[in-house]
Amino acid sequence: MASAPVQHARERRCDPPLADPFSKDPAAERFLEHLNSVLAPYADADYADVDEELPTLHVVGVPRSGTTLLYQTIAHGLDVAYVTNLVAAFWRAPVYGLLLAQKLGVDNAASSFGSTFGRTAGIAEPHEFGYFWNAHLRYPDLCERPPEHEATIDWPGLCRVIVNMAAVAGKPMAFKPMLLMWHLEAAVRSMPRTCMVWIRRDPAETALSLLRMRMGMFGTYERWASLRPGGPSWLEEEPPARQVALQVLRLERTLEDAAARLGPERVATVRYEELCADPMSVLAQTRDLLASHGHTPAWRRTSLPHFERHVVDDVRAEFGSQVEEALASCSEAGSGLAQR
Repeated sequence: MASAPVQHARERRCDPPLADPFSKDPAAERFLEHLNSVLAPYADADYADVDEELPTLHVVGVPRSGTTLLYQTIAHGLDVAYVTNLVAAFWRAPVYGLLLAQKLGVDNAASSFGSTFGRTAGIAEPHEFGYFWNAHLRYPDLCERPPEHEATIDWPGLCRVIVNMAAVAGKPMAFKPMLLMWHLEAAVRSMPRTCMVWIRRDPAETALSLLRMRMGMFGTYERWASLRPGGPSWLEEEPPARQVALQVLRLERTLEDAAARLGPERVATVRYEELCADPMSVLAQTRDLLASHGHTPAWRRTSLPHFERHVVDDVRAEFGSQVEEALASCSEAGSGLAQR
């Protein structure tokens, strides 16, 4: 009997207007949307009935905590498959994107470890695959949905796509799915070999970096950037420093709760400072985690230099004391404010 087709949203995510350096070319977006709509029926029909034999690794963390650098380090140092900027263009036909990357020889290129607010340059650099995750998790934007939303997600369909991607790659898939932080336990129930590396960073540094992201991407500190817990109007009347402080605390709490329930056998925790100082140690932890779920990836690199830690002194001068005060005052009241 033929398997049911993969069910996912037909429309790609619509982003708010961005500052010129980050704005997308409308013609290019229309071309890619048309390309994906043409390819999707063929890609869906080509998915094979294969079992989950390889683990899936997800890089998780609060936005601006070092998730992109960690993802680049894993892609650079371990023999795992990942979504490149080229593959990400095929968000409704990702297996075709992987096959094309293999054909062009850009599926295992070295990383530059550069990025701007999570965006990387070059077709072989890792990509967070946002359109894919928005479509499969049924999010029209980056705002948290109520608990009942989880039941509307086609988990078998998502599993089918990821398992086929791993089968074509012949190795575990590694992702950086920001939206999945609200559904980590459901992901494990759907795919029991799923595991996560959770990166943590000083909350004040993370909040200040989110403020810098706001200015860089939107030209103002007043516009919300990245994941918005509590829904689209959460903290709408609060000043920017308090918004980012609560954003960090609420998202960190979400990950803390999920990690506590899933346990260290599923979630390896690393610090941003540790990644910068000793990336090979972080890679060793990640390799051990994948090994415990059925596959030990080969090393792609046997040594890596340390990374310079990003500093936020430019926004600290204006917002540092406000963010510290907001973090201190909100750490106890965060859960109550989240229900506004």
